[in-house]
Amino acid sequence: MMSDLEKISKHLTPRPAFQGQIHVDSLRVPSSYPPDLLSSSPQLIREDLQRHRTNLIPLIIRPVEEGEYEVIFGKEIVEFARELGINHLFASRIELQDEDVLPFQKRLKSIFGMNQKASSSYSQILLQSTFMDQIAQLVRMLIEENKMTFKNQFDKLENKLDEQNNSLQKISQELDELKKRLSLRELQQPISRQTMTEERVFINRYRNPQNLTKRVPNLKNKEAEIIIQQIQEGRRFKSVDELKAIAPSGRWDELNIQF
Repeated sequence: MMSDLEKISKHLTPRPAFQGQIHVDSLRVPSSYPPDLLSSSPQLIREDLQRHRTNLIPLIIRPVEEGEYEVIFGKEIVEFARELGINHLFASRIELQDEDVLPFQKRLKSIFGMNQKASSSYSQILLQSTFMDQIAQLVRMLIEENKMTFKNQFDKLENKLDEQNNSLQKISQELDELKKRLSLRELQQPISRQTMTEERVFINRYRNPQNLTKRVPNLKNKEAEIIIQQIQEGRRFKSVDELKAIAPSGRWDELNIQF
């Protein structure tokens, strides 16, 4: 699937265009030709062809098969030329894919619709100018419309980018807040352990081995039972080294032992 930028690029890409005479037998009008796409009134087209034996109003075609061309704009010119026995017409040949034909015709229809509202009708302008001038004027109109189309597409993309930037900023703020929470939690954990280890342990007051094992990390039950037994027999421990000698598994250095 093409991105929005690729669609815009494809829409604005210049297409090869060639002007010259072509035989009417090489032209065909597709059934999909818009019935309301008129370059001028039928009477003006017929009069123009009868007077000059060729067309001064633009005829736009595209190649579809070898030696065969499809009429994109100017169906009435081709029909009247055949009726009047005119074999050659001036045409502007452009390269268009099948899916690009209808959008191109819609743009032409829009252009002629805008010009019909002007003080001088587009048909009169065409009759007063040369064929190359007509093509140049038509190309300028298409370029101006493409500029507006590009601007509209660009504005839409810019709005989307703004929305994405806002979303990214929001995510960034949420991440910063999460970092602060995690940092605060990490700071709180050492404080809790420090508070726990700074609590005084009055070793000579213990009478229950289970209470002592809960208080001293890694202390084995058998070692706790020996310490409690000696305390009950009247011994008073006076140093951590004495405790380590009896119960080496205990992490005595992490505690505030009171004797």
